[in-house]
Amino acid sequence: MEELIERSVEFTADITTILQENINNPNLETLLEEYHLYDIAKVLTDFPEDIIKAFFHTVSIEFAAEIIEYLDEDDATYIIKVIGEIDSAKIIADMDLDDAVDILKYLKKTGMRILKQIEPIRRKEILQVMLYDEDEIGAYLTDSYLTLQPNITVKEAMKQVVSNAHDVDYISIIYIVDKNNLLLGFIKLKDLIIARADEQLSDLYKTRFPRVYPTDDKEYVASLMQETSESSIPVINEDGKMEGIITHDDLMDIISLVQEEDYTKFAALSDVEINLSTSNLRKSVKSRLPWLSILLGLSMITSIILSFFEANLSLNPGSRLLASKLAVYLPLILAMAGNTGTQSLAVMIRYLTKNLDLDITKIKKHILREFKTGVLQGLIIGILIFIMINLTNLIIYQVISRPNLIYAIVTSGSIFIALLVSTTLGALIPLIMTRFKIDPAVASGPFITTISDIITLSIYYSMSLLILLPLYIN
Repeated sequence: MEELIERSVEFTADITTILQENINNPNLETLLEEYHLYDIAKVLTDFPEDIIKAFFHTVSIEFAAEIIEYLDEDDATYIIKVIGEIDSAKIIADMDLDDAVDILKYLKKTGMRILKQIEPIRRKEILQVMLYDEDEIGAYLTDSYLTLQPNITVKEAMKQVVSNAHDVDYISIIYIVDKNNLLLGFIKLKDLIIARADEQLSDLYKTRFPRVYPTDDKEYVASLMQETSESSIPVINEDGKMEGIITHDDLMDIISLVQEEDYTKFAALSDVEINLSTSNLRKSVKSRLPWLSILLGLSMITSIILSFFEANLSLNPGSRLLASKLAVYLPLILAMAGNTGTQSLAVMIRYLTKNLDLDITKIKKHILREFKTGVLQGLIIGILIFIMINLTNLIIYQVISRPNLIYAIVTSGSIFIALLVSTTLGALIPLIMTRFKIDPAVASGPFITTISDIITLSIYYSMSLLILLPLYIN
């Protein structure tokens, strides 16, 4: 690890020296060719504005576009502000389609002004992708790939690949289209290389492969790529014509974004973006307040339940003693029920994420398994609580009285039922939400915990009033 850090520092120092001494050198790109574009991009952002301007005036548009693609959104925004909108338009037009769309969307009004300065054909391609919703795979497609027509030989195909490969980023799979851009099949570059030069491409390409539409859900496409182990998937329109492709790099971005979205929903947040340099207190509160308000309303039900039982637990000294005893293990019971519900919820959400095509038989088996899990967990935890209460009574009172023994039975029985119900609910709530086309991640940790609290309180106090209160009043 230390060696990697030392090498990174060494690269940074070397790149810094080259930029300082050769910023106006026409051969600057050649001097930097042994260094990764990511390292160059990171070093560049630390330079003053005049050096940054000079750098982008010296290097080619293609090189500049690749540099900006490696920057995060904030650094890219800063660079674009420094070099100006006119030069930025030329650079962004040369970027991969999905990267160009991302940065223009992030720039908002500035992005729209830059877009107007991009040449019409490229502007139309960018606008087409920008119109797709963020949940649709069309918002992530790239046009940086190779296509060939089938009526050529392998030798002719290789000439075209060699001639055009430097203009695209993805060449592992080459797609076969007709003169109208209708997708016919694909051939892997490896298969093309080892084929005989005089063979016809039409005899070699494969026609069995997954394909998706621009409006397909991004999570579905990500799951499809994982299941089929493909490094890219073609995106076609309703007429079967190529719109672009989704690559393995895009898959990683989609998975990362989906995980962030699910995590924030699971934590009861309404906004996935966290930007320490631009976020303010107002935005932070705005992102959290909606769910907190909903949870406050649900928590009020908990308070109402406690108020309902309060009247019966304050009748005389005996009932007040029972109320104090119930309060001792109440936090433990609520915490255990909430934890098991959250665990079951997480397991079900993970199951739904990995299995987009819901099979009723499998769903029933999964719910039954969660139910059995709840039964077993409830029995084990209930027995442990029963032993713990009796041991506590023995240590404090040196005897286990009949009321205390019944109290231990009621408490352990309550936690058994609470754990069983919470585990089952944790599995059912995401299914219900999926049935109504709601993202199951919205069934957040705080949400299931609050629901669990309401049910657990009702069970615990109802059993206590029914069984224990007569013993303590008499």
